[in-house]
Amino acid sequence: MGERDVPVSWDFRVAGPADTAAALDAYRQIIDHLAATADFPHWHTENRPSEAEVRGWVDAGQLYLALDPSGEQVAGVVALNHDAPDAYRQAPWAVDAPPEQVLVVHALGVCPAFLRQGVARFLVDAALEVARGEGCRAVRLDTYVENAAARALYPRCGFTDLGVHTLHYEGTDLDQFHLFERVL
Repeated sequence: MGERDVPVSWDFRVAGPADTAAALDAYRQIIDHLAATADFPHWHTENRPSEAEVRGWVDAGQLYLALDPSGEQVAGVVALNHDAPDAYRQAPWAVDAPPEQVLVVHALGVCPAFLRQGVARFLVDAALEVARGEGCRAVRLDTYVENAAARALYPRCGFTDLGVHTLHYEGTDLDQFHLFERVL
């Protein structure tokens, strides 16, 4: 009788100050992996997310970690807050809601050792739970036009692709992004 595949049970929690080094290391692993493979989000060429961004998210209690079942290794990272680029105000969202009722997903990444194990889907599902817990009416995000993996993931998680929009992020020349929304 063969061994049955059992889904991995990830742990999800807010990163505290003691987790800053692990979070920075996780993003470094992701960026290095992307640089060596196909960098669809262009994180390695754009130095995104920056160390200052990661530290700011940790300090604000906005960075979340997916941990392996032992709780010792970071499997994935994501920042969740209500901060959206100005261009989000022009988008044809399904829900007209003030910023405090919209959770915005930033820099969702999976560490290379945990790719293809359901971590990205787990992080998206966990973000939806955070949004529900905060009484949000929608979850929104953007992904660079070349990020085929993300553009495939989010619709599978119930997000609507609103097409390509021009967004301006400081420190990058990239400006064409797909916007996604999940109404809660």
